[in-house]
Amino acid sequence: MIVPEVFPLLPAFRMVASAGGFTAASGRLGMTPSAVSQKIRQLEGMVGVRLFERTSRSVRLTEAGELLLRDTERAFGDITDALDRVRTVGKRPAGNLRINLSRLAAQVCILPRLGAFIRAYPEITLELTTDDRLADIVAGGYDAGIRFPNALEMDMIARPIGPMLRRVMLASPGYLEIAGIPDVPGDLEGHQIIRYRLPGSQRLEPLTFNVDGQVLRIDPNPRLVLDDNDHMGLAVREGLGIAQRFRATELSAIEAGELVEVLSRFEPAPDRFQLYYPSRGQPPKLQAFIDWFCG
Repeated sequence: MIVPEVFPLLPAFRMVASAGGFTAASGRLGMTPSAVSQKIRQLEGMVGVRLFERTSRSVRLTEAGELLLRDTERAFGDITDALDRVRTVGKRPAGNLRINLSRLAAQVCILPRLGAFIRAYPEITLELTTDDRLADIVAGGYDAGIRFPNALEMDMIARPIGPMLRRVMLASPGYLEIAGIPDVPGDLEGHQIIRYRLPGSQRLEPLTFNVDGQVLRIDPNPRLVLDDNDHMGLAVREGLGIAQRFRATELSAIEAGELVEVLSRFEPAPDRFQLYYPSRGQPPKLQAFIDWFCG
């Protein structure tokens, strides 16, 4: 029976896996890289299999390492949650809370109310990781993620968060004066289209419309392709073409007359972000976050 001897080595293994290397893990663990490497060698010796493939440039999990990381996730999550609940008996929610979310989700769901949350819960250390690529929140050690419904991971509990978001077609007045105003989605074939490339899948996001109650997705040839929402907004305001944008992100430009909505009668149904987290019981720190931002 080697389980008791293995337990003290597993946190180092999991940290190396999530940090991507011994040096990065050592800083978070408060020990030297050689000490971390020694713990990994000990663990590999006990389980009788290599857990990492090491080269001069990288450290990556073997198939056995990926299996161990995945199969210990729930146990470590349950232990962390149990300790959080014990610490907060008779106290306010506390501890490190890690949320993975897209930059747009941060902008519209979290930042407007972030300051008030931090002041209301000084015992919670909040870490927001903004990444437009879809992340595995369990493997990454996150408490929760925020994404649109079509991108949610399997076996997760989800709660709506943030406002309903409208998608609208926008262009600058200068561009429309030269190129004309499209009357139906098919007219876009004759326009300069700015398209968004999804950072994770690398697919071009289709343009979505509502035509007689039916969802229509079209894939016009782009004049410009970008993978950053801020860059998309800048390009449209500069008059480089027409783009489908979330109205909330360009509201000030619309109200100032810098951007004009077109094809409004074909606007698709609004969308809303979802806060999602593993199905195990959420710790008090996460429950405080849910109550604050989803309530």
